[in-house]
Amino acid sequence: MLRDRFFYPLAVLVIAAIIAVALSFGEGEGFSDQQIIAEGWELSGPDLNALTISPGSNGAYVDEDGGYIQLSQFTPDGEGPASIGVFATLGPAHERAFAGRPLRLTFRARAGRINPLKKFEVAYYPMEGAPSGWTSFELSPDWQVYTVNYSPPIIDAMANVDLIAIFPGRAGESKTVDLSLIKVEVLPEPNSD
Repeated sequence: MLRDRFFYPLAVLVIAAIIAVALSFGEGEGFSDQQIIAEGWELSGPDLNALTISPGSNGAYVDEDGGYIQLSQFTPDGEGPASIGVFATLGPAHERAFAGRPLRLTFRARAGRINPLKKFEVAYYPMEGAPSGWTSFELSPDWQVYTVNYSPPIIDAMANVDLIAIFPGRAGESKTVDLSLIKVEVLPEPNSD
């Protein structure tokens, strides 16, 4: 038997993968890896409603300032079911095209207007490989652009999904962060001269 500490995070990830795979059939269909690499991936405006809100997190879309989602965490990290916060799902075509390539992840965010969060964290989670590790960003009351670079591993496994996670407050105090954009760009390969 798995202890709750391991079962719940594993269950959340398996359920997210099942849902993402079911929703992503046809995702990237008709697009070559080269087209996906050139265009990258982006989530903004009303599409932010596609984010998965893990147990212990909250999310509410606000149709102002071009649209954003207000995120918060009401369960402290380490209490209740384990969580990766809120996450976006990249389907199998993007997982395949992005594997082994240098990526720039961009987030446009600000501290919430009510009960503002001081910092938020982001991470990239390939389903079959080790995650990027969490990167923390200090929030401002004004919109700011935050970036982190990461290269997902190349894994010899069936097509699956990758997750981009946003953790809105480890203390679980329901403090808020406003998020208006998540973007993934493929960076040029370094010269091998």
